[in-house]
Amino acid sequence: MSASLFPALALGLLSPCASATAADVVAAEDSQSAISEAEAQQIFDYAYPLVIMKISQDLMFTVPIRERSVPNHFIHFKRLAMPQNKAVVLGNRNTLYSVGWIDLSKGPVVFEIPDMGERYYVLPLLDAWTNTFKSFGSRTTGQRAQKYFIVNSDWNGKVPAGYEKVVSPTNMVWITGRVQADSPQDAAAAGQLQDAFKLMTYAQNQGASDPFANYKPEYMAMQVRKPVPYSLKMTAENFYNSFFGMWLANASPEEDAPLIRTLAKAGIHRTKTHRFTDLSPAVQETLRNGLKAKQVKYLKDFYDGTSQTEPWIFNRQRMGAWGTDFERRTYWAIWGLGANLVEDAVYGVSQLDDTLTPLDGSNVYKMHFGTHDLPPTSAFWSVTNYDEEGYLEANAENRYSLGSNHELKYNPDGSLDFYLSNSKPDIANVNWVPAPKGNFKTLLRIYWPDEKILRGEWALPPLKLFKGSE
Repeated sequence: MSASLFPALALGLLSPCASATAADVVAAEDSQSAISEAEAQQIFDYAYPLVIMKISQDLMFTVPIRERSVPNHFIHFKRLAMPQNKAVVLGNRNTLYSVGWIDLSKGPVVFEIPDMGERYYVLPLLDAWTNTFKSFGSRTTGQRAQKYFIVNSDWNGKVPAGYEKVVSPTNMVWITGRVQADSPQDAAAAGQLQDAFKLMTYAQNQGASDPFANYKPEYMAMQVRKPVPYSLKMTAENFYNSFFGMWLANASPEEDAPLIRTLAKAGIHRTKTHRFTDLSPAVQETLRNGLKAKQVKYLKDFYDGTSQTEPWIFNRQRMGAWGTDFERRTYWAIWGLGANLVEDAVYGVSQLDDTLTPLDGSNVYKMHFGTHDLPPTSAFWSVTNYDEEGYLEANAENRYSLGSNHELKYNPDGSLDFYLSNSKPDIANVNWVPAPKGNFKTLLRIYWPDEKILRGEWALPPLKLFKGSE
């Protein structure tokens, strides 16, 4: 290149025309997202468990009918679930809940279980990603008194004498305890056992002050009201800001590496990305579109049953150990956050009758159990009805569930009929489960199911529209 040409080329690079061309290139790059909308939908599914866990935790800490609570202390529900309880979707009427939200970021936590006598109980431990990494209870650890020392994977130290070490994959741990209570009257005895549970930081157990005494929730009960509907209507900015904060405190499992590479493509990094607005405008827009598409889908699934191709959703597959099936993990976080391992409990849920028509409380539905077809279990089973959002609806009977621990009226041949409707059907010796007035969901719970169920050798009875004659 001759010396005479160099200045001309240099001036050309600095000319207004050349500068505009460069700006056009930058603008074009900014308008193109580094991820596809399909990948954005994957990212939504990946993030959802952390977001709904955070919402659910904070809501439980700020419920107006209870004093404010903080991490590492049990919240004991001393009454069976009632219509006013909105913290958990599809809350059961067979057990009292003992809920503990653990935070291991400031050190180990001690957890003690008293001698449970003959009373059935189960105490699963879920990490922040909704994986059940440990389950204490009648089936697994028995009725004896037990003492556990819960730590995160970074902790190195000596376990106190008499305690068994339990390592959590994440700093957040949710104990979703259930203690059998057959009736409101029986709940008083179950409540005495709840009071004997112990949960606190090891430092506090040794006389130090509570390191979480000044904890301030991000989500307030009066703001959220119902966690699942709220989560499926969040803006992308609020949703992802919550995810980024939770992800920083709760690392991903190693097996999630491929999805983390997708996040990196979008410019999302666990220790570097703190706000949605840190991302490029194009990525923000793609994430918004992916979030909206998923929210619309899951809202329709939840309210309309559009994902059902059979009358019942009956999951016998492994629950609480989701692996990298992120869509399935999100689906069940929406339908039943905190669900037990299938070995501890299985759930049949439906909002459709045997013709795939939505259940409506103005109708009467019959559920028939044959003489040898009652749910096989080592504990108990029940049927409960909920409104279309998954919450109990008040009824004049003040009765919301019916099952094996109640006085049931069997047919002469030993078979059993349940009737589901808003108004009590005119049937002698009826086993009636009151239903909400409009569209509703019904849930059949089987605690400590027999292997016959887990092997797929038992089927749920159909829900048939009952017209007053067989």
